[in-house]
Amino acid sequence: MTDLQLKKSLLSCPGDTIQEHIDHIEMSQAELAERLGRSVPKLNELIKGKAPITKETATKLEYVLGVPASFWLNLERSYQDELLEIEQLEELEQCKEWVSSFPLPKMKSLGLLPNTQKKTELADALLKFFRVASPTQWSDIYNGCSLAFKIELKHTTEPQAISVWLRLGELQADKIEVSTFNKKSLRSCLEQIQDIAYKHTETWLEELQTLCASCGVALVYTPCIAKAPIYGATRWIKNNSIPLIQLTDRQKDYNAFWFTFFHELAHILYHGKKDIFIDGIESIKPDKEKEADADAFAARMLLSDKERNELSTYHKINKELIVELSKKFKKHPGIIVAQVQRQHNHLYKNIQLNSLKIKVKFSESQV
Repeated sequence: MTDLQLKKSLLSCPGDTIQEHIDHIEMSQAELAERLGRSVPKLNELIKGKAPITKETATKLEYVLGVPASFWLNLERSYQDELLEIEQLEELEQCKEWVSSFPLPKMKSLGLLPNTQKKTELADALLKFFRVASPTQWSDIYNGCSLAFKIELKHTTEPQAISVWLRLGELQADKIEVSTFNKKSLRSCLEQIQDIAYKHTETWLEELQTLCASCGVALVYTPCIAKAPIYGATRWIKNNSIPLIQLTDRQKDYNAFWFTFFHELAHILYHGKKDIFIDGIESIKPDKEKEADADAFAARMLLSDKERNELSTYHKINKELIVELSKKFKKHPGIIVAQVQRQHNHLYKNIQLNSLKIKVKFSESQV
């Protein structure tokens, strides 16, 4: 027997208690109706649970049956609560197919869903996660033209997984205390940001997040989710008051992380609040001009034109040279190696150079 079937079998309306009471004192429904000042059909509706016990009815029942009005009102309240719970379970039963389309194991591992196999419990948690009343509203928001989310995912192959990743970023942003956005302050922090990239301390992710928050930017690190092929995303949340940069660790080394970060940062510095940028989903056609602007900015932040020109003058690239240039440019050696390898493909197999590169992996505890 399912939870829904069990609750339905145990459901008892207040009218059952009224009937039991008048049976005990050997009073007919007709007599009770007369003493209450009601017609027999109206009383029958009350007995069968088709009409609620109001304050007025509860008071009259107290006079006629000698049972306090508060008892009848509490009985009615409990009955209505049970009815509501049954109605909710019936609605959640209709969500089972919708629930199955989401990356449930990953969401459970991240603590976004309860560790249960009951689809009704998972449906309840999913609706609360997305802040929607039903799967219909989820579809309206993520698959249609919505005020809550301004990019349609209906043309993507896995809108459920993508919507989970994007929604998770919003929840992560809620946990960050962010100052009022200040573009001038953000620009003035670019050197500090580059310094964080260069020094690569044990707490570099936290340092970057804190610095961004001080300028009014919410920066979140969202672990990658299968079937959500996203590298990064930028959008404005909270009625366009807070810019959100959301990064994933999908296929990222240190260079790729910083390129993506600076790319998304460029969208905030140079593009409008109404724009939404999601990098990695081919079906969402990007604005090529704006994406080119962001790429150019990211490339300059990684290495200046002067540094790139100097780098091109060296014909023999080895580990010692990269370390020397790292100190001179104040740029992390992993970034310089990645930039060199982009120009000289044969160096991708160089073990010494690759030893300077760093993999970036986000902890699920950051969620």
